[in-house]
Amino acid sequence: MRQTLSILCLLLSLLAINTYAQTGNFNLEDWPQTQAALKPMYVKAILEQAGVHQVSFTQPAEFYVAELDKFAAFAQEKNYRPYLKTSVAQNLATLAVIYCDWNNGIPPWEFAHKYLGDKQLELLQPLYSDAITKLQNNCDQPAKTQ
Repeated sequence: MRQTLSILCLLLSLLAINTYAQTGNFNLEDWPQTQAALKPMYVKAILEQAGVHQVSFTQPAEFYVAELDKFAAFAQEKNYRPYLKTSVAQNLATLAVIYCDWNNGIPPWEFAHKYLGDKQLELLQPLYSDAITKLQNNCDQPAKTQ
């Protein structure tokens, strides 16, 4: 009985995390204060939800945890309010596109140009120059994490 109750509590917690991660209420400005143990669960929930929409990824959740940590610090340092006020899920999508890891059947540069636009790509250039160069080449060359 106790084990069943523990499993039920864990499942309810994971459901709550999945729901919270997918809502617009969990913004990048909330990310740095999130418990380190919960971050991979949030990322996995976001990746799984994208999979429902026929998007696949090759990078592991840990990659996105580290990149979101770095991106949140960058956005706070530069006071980029639009990124900070945007959901973690949408920021993860931005990072996946930048790193050629947003696989939805559309050529990477074409999708990045439509999804992010010139202005955002220019804004992200200082932090992700190698990744954006790779993206401009339709992901034909390896990008270095920066």
